[in-house]
Amino acid sequence: MHLTKFADLGLRSLMILGDTGAAGATDPSQRRTVGELAVQTAAPASHVKKVVARLTGLGVLASVRGRSGGVYLADGARDTDIGRLLRELEGRHEVVDCEGEAPCPLAARDCSLRHLLAQAQENFFATFDGMTLGELIERTGQADPGPVAMGLPAMPAMN
Repeated sequence: MHLTKFADLGLRSLMILGDTGAAGATDPSQRRTVGELAVQTAAPASHVKKVVARLTGLGVLASVRGRSGGVYLADGARDTDIGRLLRELEGRHEVVDCEGEAPCPLAARDCSLRHLLAQAQENFFATFDGMTLGELIERTGQADPGPVAMGLPAMPAMN
């Protein structure tokens, strides 16, 4: 399964904000700007702004506007279920678009592949059900002060 960059950036941003060793938690005085999160996640500020807006709308982040503004984890954010959050950030769409620009001829015949892919997607999300944001943050080692690369991890060197 594959997360969208939007969901990936959302989780990474929340984890950075929740890293109390890097000025996180739910203390409004320890907030981060969209620009700071963009640098830390190595993502465009415009993308981070959209993710932050969505997370704020979901009640996971709180924000302070103005010159000294920024975002921080909302009260209760650490109790947010990661499975539910991922479903919200990913949206409801099929793994493969069977009826899109080039419709599959098997779509009208109740294709079993379509059902299996939907089940696999739900199983992927279910892996995160019951895990809270706080637990996810705690399971992660000390934060590296450098940017968190977006996309695929570097491949190990082949000998």
